[in-house]
Amino acid sequence: MAQSQSWWEEPQTPPLESEKSRDFESKPMASPEIPEVTPQDSELLTRRIHLLGTGSIGTLVAHSLMILPNPPPITILMHRREIYNDFKAGQRIVRLVNKITEINDEQTGYDVDIKENNGGQDFWKHIPHEAGKDRAPLNEIKGEELLPSGEIYIYTLIVTVKGPSTVQALQSIKHRVDQRTTILLMQNGMGQIDELNSKVFTDPATRPTYMLGIISHGAHMQGPFAVVHAGFGAVALGIHRDTDKYPHPSTDITIDDPNISGMERESMFPSDKDLYSNISSRYLLRTLTRSPELACAAYPSLDLFQLQLEKLVSNCVLNPLTALLDVPNGSMLDNPSLTRVQRLLIAEISLVIRGMPELEGIPNVRLRFSATRLEALFRGISEKTARNSSSMREDMRNVRYPEIDYINGYIVRRGEEQGIKCVLNYMIQHLIKAKHHYDIHSGTRVVPYGAGGVEAQEEVARNDDEPVVLEDVWRPMI
Repeated sequence: MAQSQSWWEEPQTPPLESEKSRDFESKPMASPEIPEVTPQDSELLTRRIHLLGTGSIGTLVAHSLMILPNPPPITILMHRREIYNDFKAGQRIVRLVNKITEINDEQTGYDVDIKENNGGQDFWKHIPHEAGKDRAPLNEIKGEELLPSGEIYIYTLIVTVKGPSTVQALQSIKHRVDQRTTILLMQNGMGQIDELNSKVFTDPATRPTYMLGIISHGAHMQGPFAVVHAGFGAVALGIHRDTDKYPHPSTDITIDDPNISGMERESMFPSDKDLYSNISSRYLLRTLTRSPELACAAYPSLDLFQLQLEKLVSNCVLNPLTALLDVPNGSMLDNPSLTRVQRLLIAEISLVIRGMPELEGIPNVRLRFSATRLEALFRGISEKTARNSSSMREDMRNVRYPEIDYINGYIVRRGEEQGIKCVLNYMIQHLIKAKHHYDIHSGTRVVPYGAGGVEAQEEVARNDDEPVVLEDVWRPMI
């Protein structure tokens, strides 16, 4: 008599051969696909790059840009005077320690913008880096950079603050950007851009161009404006497709459809050259790809979206479970009960991703985001970072608001759009919020990193699919 299998039992059928052997690796764009931009380009408004976020990745990027030959002027945005006081006390130096060589490299020359209150209104005060005996500013401000308010226009901006702080942080600089601006988000999770469009940059005509960065470097803070580069990785970059400007076509429309106009065809089927039409985007991309330290590569927008989703899946499982159980990443392995929970979560996530309209018509989506393959990716990351602690676990231990709304919460929202009730991800989302609420109101004290059996503090890092994030441990921007 055949035995029936309960829904919670492990599957008895092995993975499909096509799922095990097929290569889903995304390929970077070839250089000629994006027009070149040089500092001498007459259309380039300014070479200045603004940075928002002084945690591990923000500090790593600031250092990496300053060591470039002929580096661009760099302005670090600071929301509080105390952050600048720490910076000034450290002689305005950004330090990077190479974990392998133990070389401590110090860089100076950074300008600073501090948010202050001027007569009841917020005002960004510019404090330039002064060099030489005459104390002249190192980075001259061009006339077109100066706004009528006396603040500095933001042409390119790199954002590394935590997801929950994004809207508040960018609301404070909204008046300093316009449609010529490019904003690069280097953050965990997904969905921040949708929130920015609904709450900050609501007008598509004046909205900046968004870029996204997926980081696999390992880095942790050693002190204020001092970062340890613990693991060398790479950065995948790409343009986010603004669907208000470039709407997705309906399923019955193709690129060669004779019933649509040329303008409609360009908006519904934009090339990557079209998406990089903003000169500030091309300039920022070219500048970042000059850095051997960051190892950046540009990807087509759809490829970058799929890379984001692959990373998100592991974050949806690894982050909340390690945070709820207060265990390092390796505890996700070889635990039969946890394996069942992980498979249920991944099956629900797989269903949502495979139904996303952005992926419709892309070959191999069903296989790339099958539950079997996603589980294999998750287990690989758990094994690779077994001795480390996830960023969400560290957020909970330090009573910082977790990024759960941009991780499992994103899956819940995208499921709702398709009529899928993601009850498992919804439950996980609110268990994390409940734990955070309890920790705040119970007076839980901050737990120093390394307590509770976490090994090797020097192996922490920025990403959840890499070692632990310690971003904003010293002084969070918001």
